[in-house]
Parts: sequence; structure tokens; C-alpha cells
Amino acid sequence: MPQLTDFDRDYLRLTLHIDKHVPGYVDAYIGPEAIKRGVDGEEKVEPAVLLDHVSHLQATIPAGDPTRRDYLTATLRAIAGTLRLLNGEKLDYLEEVSLLYDIQPALVDEAQFEEAHRTLDTLLPGSGTLAERVEARRRHYELRPEQVLPLLEKARRVARERTATLVELVDGEKISIRLTEKQPWGAYNWYLGQAQSLIEFNTDVPISALSLLSIFAHEGYPGHHTEHQLKEYSLYRERGYGERAIFLLHSPAAVIAEGIATTAIEIIFPDDSWHEWNTEVMLPAAGIETEETAGEMARISRAQRALRYVTGNASILYHKGQLREKETIGYIEQYALANRQRAEKSFEFISNPLFRSYVFSYTQGYDLIETAASGNKREFFRRLLTGQTLPSQLREIGD
Repeated sequence: MPQLTDFDRDYLRLTLHIDKHVPGYVDAYIGPEAIKRGVDGEEKVEPAVLLDHVSHLQATIPAGDPTRRDYLTATLRAIAGTLRLLNGEKLDYLEEVSLLYDIQPALVDEAQFEEAHRTLDTLLPGSGTLAERVEARRRHYELRPEQVLPLLEKARRVARERTATLVELVDGEKISIRLTEKQPWGAYNWYLGQAQSLIEFNTDVPISALSLLSIFAHEGYPGHHTEHQLKEYSLYRERGYGERAIFLLHSPAAVIAEGIATTAIEIIFPDDSWHEWNTEVMLPAAGIETEETAGEMARISRAQRALRYVTGNASILYHKGQLREKETIGYIEQYALANRQRAEKSFEFISNPLFRSYVFSYTQGYDLIETAASGNKREFFRRLLTGQTLPSQLREIGD
């Protein structure tokens, strides 16, 4: 176990105390159990008092590593933002997002969604409205719950094999998988420490055979599980950086983590080649026949990428009071071409206190990496897996 400094221990105690006010704020904790037991046994500390603790930490940030200093400065600013909100301060929604995540999201022009709709209209033949054709295609590729775990094993094997050519994985690393339900998210990586993860897949909404590989890459190899294990060993265990013993949901690090995860499938299956793997391996294993070629799947997938931004728009419009709940669900249905069940699940996510501002970490993280990588995405991605990088630093590189 690393030798932690007073700063490290105070940082861990502070963030564990915030989790008492916001359950789930701490996404993963792998630090000394004695610190966690101590905080668990204490009474809640008022946010105003915890803000004083933040000020103390800001004044005592270790100065040895400039990269670490910048990372801690931004992270403590985000922590202070969470405490300001808990203390009753009212912030504009986009100011809240910027403060917690070191990003500046804005509404995306709906003309981009409409252009994607026109492209999809040419790619999806058949009768009915575009939304009906999109839904019919989704249903064609849906998996029964009992199919998911066996097919995930195929995704696990190929994703791990390809990730092992990208980075050296930690000896003994492991992922456990299980199905769950009644969650606001579709899949979740619970990092357990010592290079172990539990990934849960939510079956509230049917899972598509076409997305299973990319979801596993996102949550596992070379996404969240891979990033967590490499940073645990390179930054926490080897360098003794105590902040890496805890992962905070409301922090700039979440944008980098989701950027890594949303880019992950492209790193191990470049040039949209995962569609070929799906047609050659996944669909036959699932017993699903299709007339679509891998090339056609790739074109449909590229057209749908613009629709990733719909939930961000919906979140801004809802949280700034421009749309009510029913109108927000309708907005998602209209622009994301989602059925009512999927639109309601998306609304559940963006209206959840834990995820109301987190929603932008996916699109902003992906876009920042795409721009900053400057054509050498694989090598840039490899560096992000082990370093402490901020979204604003990626934005500066991209500019």
C-alpha cells in the first residue's frame, strides 16, 4: 500500500464525507480501508465546513509535479462546486456543468439532427415513418436476456486480445459480468481495486447485438476497466498519488474517462471494422440473419452519431426550464428517433441528481479526444490511459 501524505488522507476523508450527502458521488474507492471506516463512523459534516476543508487543501497542493498540481487544482475547484450547490447556492445549469467538469457545453443546432434524419431516410428502406423504420431495425437486432451473457464472453475475448496489443495489462486483472434491472443507465463499470471490475448490464431496455461489442469496449477493454487498472498501478501504487485512490463522479476526470470509453471501440477496431466482426461473429452466434452488409451498417452508424447530442440538448432545455418532463421526453423521441420507452429511460438519466450534468461527459470527452489526437488517435489514447489530463488541456491542444 502506498505511503500517503497528510494531504492525501485529508483529500480522501473530504471526498468520502461528500458521498454521505450525495450517495454515489464516490464512484470507486480503493484507498486504505481504515480511512473509509473512520469516515463511515463519523456524523455528517455540514457543506459549509467541508468548504473550509477544500480551502485548506487548495492552499497545500503538493508542488513537486506540475501536471499533478494542475489536476488537483481543477479537481478541488469541482469539489468546491459540488459543496457550493449542497450549501444552497443557485447556479445556472451550464455554469454548474462547467464548474464540475471543466467543459463548456452548449446547445447543438437541431439542423444537425435533421440532416442525420435525411441521411438515415435514404439508408433505411421500407414503409412507415423514419422513426418506425429505425425502431423496426432496432427490434430486428434485439437480444433476449438469456443471450446476453454468452455473447458478452465473445465480446470480452476479442476486446481483451486487441487491448493487450495496445497496452500491458496488470497481472491478474479480471472483469466479472452480471445482468441487472431498474437502473437509470444501460451499463456500468464498478471498479473494485487491484485490477478487478464488476460490469453490470441493465436489461430494462433490450440490448442490441450490434452494440454489445462497443458497450463492452466502453466498460471494459480498453475503456473504463483498462483505464482504472493502469492508473491504479502507475499513479496510485507506484507514485503514491492519493487522489487516484478515489474516483469522483462529479469531476473533470469523468470527462476524460468517458472520452476514453466512447473512443474505445475505434481504437481496437479502427476504420469501423467492428461492423465486420458483428456480421461475421456476433450475429451468427446470436442466430440473427440480416441483409445489411458491414458497409451499410457503418454508414447507418455514422449517420446516427449526430444524434448522440440529443440528450445533451434535452438536458439543457429541461434544466433551464424551457421544456417540461413530457415535452423533454417528446423532444428525445423526435430527434433521437427513440421509442417512448427509450426516451423515458434517457429522461430518467438526465433528471437523476447524480447524472443531470454528467450527461455531457460522453460527447464532450469524445469530441475533445477526436480534436486533440490530430490523426494519431491510437498513441494519444494510450497516453490518456495512464496520465492525469484535464478537459481544458485537451481543448488547448485541439485549438
